[in-house]
Amino acid sequence: MSDRVDSEKAEYHRDEDLTVTDEQALAKARESPDEALPLLITFAPEDREHPRNWPRWRKWYITCLVSMLNVFTTWCAGGISSGASEIATEFDVSSEVTTLALSLYVLGYAVGPVLLAPLSEYFGRQPVYVVSWFLLFLFQLPLALAPNIGTILVCRFIAGCAGGAPLTNTGGSISDLWSRNECGGPMAVYGLSSTFGPPMALVVTGYIGLNAGWRMIFWVLMAITGGVWILLVLTVPETRHSIILQRKTRRVRRQMEAEHLRSAESVADVFAEDRKGLHQLFAITLTRPFRFLFTEPITTFSAIYNGFLYGLVYLFNESFPLVFGDGHGFNGGQQGLAFLGLAIGPLLAFCCYPLQERYYLRRVAQNDGRGVPEARMWMARGGALLIPISLFWFGWTSYSSVHWIVPIIASAFFGAGIYIVILSILNYVVDSYQTYSASALAGVILVRNTVGAGFPLFATQMYTKLDYEWASSLLGFISLLLVPIPFLFFYKGEAIRYKSPWAREHFDQTEDSSH
Repeated sequence: MSDRVDSEKAEYHRDEDLTVTDEQALAKARESPDEALPLLITFAPEDREHPRNWPRWRKWYITCLVSMLNVFTTWCAGGISSGASEIATEFDVSSEVTTLALSLYVLGYAVGPVLLAPLSEYFGRQPVYVVSWFLLFLFQLPLALAPNIGTILVCRFIAGCAGGAPLTNTGGSISDLWSRNECGGPMAVYGLSSTFGPPMALVVTGYIGLNAGWRMIFWVLMAITGGVWILLVLTVPETRHSIILQRKTRRVRRQMEAEHLRSAESVADVFAEDRKGLHQLFAITLTRPFRFLFTEPITTFSAIYNGFLYGLVYLFNESFPLVFGDGHGFNGGQQGLAFLGLAIGPLLAFCCYPLQERYYLRRVAQNDGRGVPEARMWMARGGALLIPISLFWFGWTSYSSVHWIVPIIASAFFGAGIYIVILSILNYVVDSYQTYSASALAGVILVRNTVGAGFPLFATQMYTKLDYEWASSLLGFISLLLVPIPFLFFYKGEAIRYKSPWAREHFDQTEDSSH
């Protein structure tokens, strides 16, 4: 027994000694040129190639640019609503068909990440950004030149699948660049982009559709996505740690081969043993998120809440033109500007987010540096209450006799509420599952975008049959049922996590984890 333990200790120290930087690997290989040492390449403590060691300005630039991708892809999603009536007239189709063009893009958000996530892990983040964003740019062309409604529907779905890249990649890029204790601000920017983007779509495209026609909307979106693609190619490098180490190891191996060192046969990176093939990655991506959805209460409740909120965001694309167009006589451009309230709300909540981050870091310090996922839900309790309040406020001020600014102010409070709740849930899921957070988030995003695609399809009928006041009130009553979720996570989340086989193993881990 003792011999076996000593052997295991010796093996451990030997493996530790052979886990080396690229320079150390070359030095060891040169010391034993005829021996194939099983060297494992890792980052040096101050390695300039490690994304977390890059200058702060560079990390912030990449964070802001990849977060802005969320804004631009949601402009591509919602912008079509500014030309919906013209499209319906030109192709002689019903308003339900033009709404389907919006829903198909959002449905692409649900399908795209499932396909792109394994590719991101296998090939790296940068190739997925570049290729998928180029496809999004490219498919604005057939939309601008569409000869029939069928072309629009097909191209919208394909563009949505390609435009889903930021949903998969951006959170991963941020975790590559920042440790968990540092990423509060970057994640707040990411959350802002996800909630600020959708309402701004109609602010940006409203007057374009009114004055230049619906086709010009897609020409403008093509110009924007094309410019962003050039920035992606030129200024956003690979950030995934395993891919960078894989490339570093290839350089070391080539150098060893040039010097005829036998270690070239056995050198690898520290991620090599755990690296999976593409078919394995797809198998995990297509199965594990569903397992989390149906067996993990944290994932289930997060998906339900996120799905409902995201559905409301796109439902408003159809209901705002009714409330402000029919009710207040706004033209297409003015209807677009009515969404400014929904866009300003997240900005105001973003300014308050340092309070949440300060509270979280204080709880971490009290817990000896270990993560406290429940602390992420501190501000979400207030945000959850804002949502039903603002929906009732919006609904019962939708009368044409009430000044239009009043429901717009209500929508600003709604925007603040969804920003706080969505960002808190995103951080809570990541902190709870850590290693398995990608699978948990994939389940949440799948439900979120599927529901987001469905809600606009019944918005017009609901607001027409129930009247504007009771339609918004119905949504308010449903949101009231969901208010307890952040309170449950805040007060009982630790007990829920402890019962989870996926979350329990991280109870004793500190916040910083390598990728």
